[in-house]
Amino acid sequence: MNIELGALGIILLAMAAGGVVKGATGMGLPQVAIPVMATFLGVESAVVIMAIPGIVTNTWLLWNYRRSYKHTRDLPALLVLGVVGTIAGSLALSSLNEDALSLVLAVMIGLYVVVFFTHPDLKLTPAFTRIASPPVGVAAGLLQGATGMSGPLISTYLHSYRMEREVFVVALTTIFQVFALVQAATLLGVGLYTTERFVLSILSVIAAMASLPLGERLAGRWSRRTFEIAVIVILVASAAKLLYDALL
Repeated sequence: MNIELGALGIILLAMAAGGVVKGATGMGLPQVAIPVMATFLGVESAVVIMAIPGIVTNTWLLWNYRRSYKHTRDLPALLVLGVVGTIAGSLALSSLNEDALSLVLAVMIGLYVVVFFTHPDLKLTPAFTRIASPPVGVAAGLLQGATGMSGPLISTYLHSYRMEREVFVVALTTIFQVFALVQAATLLGVGLYTTERFVLSILSVIAAMASLPLGERLAGRWSRRTFEIAVIVILVASAAKLLYDALL
């Protein structure tokens, strides 16, 4: 795998942009960077390279928002079943039908966005999420392992809890971190890390971490409603990209 200097620059700019979005919302780094990397390197390389930047940026956010853990819920179910899905998805990286997965996920996001605006006070109850969290965890893990992007599904699900920004970020980031650690270990175990991919991962870490604090500072000035709308915008953009990939 050889990469030109210009392509490398574009990839690192995408990582930096994704770092701003992740710092502000706890999500968005893979959604921004993986499509750009896949254009130059292919989906498999993009997924492998993204794992390490995901771990590092998640660690930063988890430390900064650690005091909000006490307000989260359903994390054990999401994490345990998500690990199972992540391993399965990583092992099936080259065999799953990405177009079908993308189409289903885009439709789910679209339905949620419609509900969000037509029923602005609707939120999932603890009784409902105790039942829904295990299957959601499995599905999110499968997406993480197979595509490197569980964000659209798990972000949509947690956004429907209508939590405060800090609680949303720490819950979402905890799930991302566990998925990323399991995924990285699985990818390493099956021999998908090469020297060049590892070097690109480290360069990507530097680009993302340089811009992550900027996103945090921007989000600190937002109201709760502004934060919710920002997440919705990212979800809509993710759905549009998923539809484009699935249909074109």
